[in-house]
Amino acid sequence: MKKVLVFILIMSGLASVAQAQYKPEKGNFTTELQFSLFNINAKFDYNDEVADFSTGPFTMPGLRFRYFTSEKWAIRATLGFNVDHDKVVKNLDYTIDNWNRKEVITGENTVKNRYTTFSIAPGLEYHFGSWERMSLYVGGELFFGITTSKSTIEENTKAMHYTRSYYDDEYHYEKMVSFEGTAEAKNCRRGGYYDYYYYTQNAPMSFGLNALFGMDFYIYKGLYMGAEFGLGYTYQTYLKGSYKENSTTITTPDQGTSEIKEKFNEEKFEDKITSGNFSVRYNPMIRLGWRF
Repeated sequence: MKKVLVFILIMSGLASVAQAQYKPEKGNFTTELQFSLFNINAKFDYNDEVADFSTGPFTMPGLRFRYFTSEKWAIRATLGFNVDHDKVVKNLDYTIDNWNRKEVITGENTVKNRYTTFSIAPGLEYHFGSWERMSLYVGGELFFGITTSKSTIEENTKAMHYTRSYYDDEYHYEKMVSFEGTAEAKNCRRGGYYDYYYYTQNAPMSFGLNALFGMDFYIYKGLYMGAEFGLGYTYQTYLKGSYKENSTTITTPDQGTSEIKEKFNEEKFEDKITSGNFSVRYNPMIRLGWRF
């Protein structure tokens, strides 16, 4: 009796597997995650200034939805959203010695960076193939993406100035310079060296059109994995940038009264920066989805 029961259960399981519906039908809805197993860096380079957005080594950069209007046709949309931020706090404590003059600088410098990226890509797919578990498809999609950046700098330092005396060859206190300032850069990046500074806009807005070829392989009923290739054109234009700086410098000499200087600076950067790219596109990601 037990053997008969076991046999019935096995046959029932085989029958359910044989009757399982793998590939989507009309009215089915799928959603999938895109997992990256590599360290992908999205870099936007202009005039040797690079805004670097690291996403690896294991991330979920996008979420895709599909609705099947028939067994062959599907409407799709891919959404992406990413926020990168970092904060660096430097404790300053160093000395500048120029033989006859010396500065002892102490204080703190804080730099905060934030990059936000949003993208959406609506498209259409046509599925073909008579395989039970595998579905090939071709299609196309439009792409829109935008990245915004914001950086803030806060500095609070004190510099003790000393002058070497020719009489006793010793350093003597001359003055103290206190500096307190903030700076904010939106959609631009500051670079330069010594007393020369320049700014570059680093917030791209992208438009694209892609032709697609992909594959879905159904592992078990509604669960599938896939890969996708594409051929597309991308056009980029950079958002306008702005930079604001506000600082107060107080100079306290050995003798006399303190001198206070306040500085406010505001600049805008509105260069028309555009670029275009036409290339074969491959997403080195594992697509894992489920059919409802």
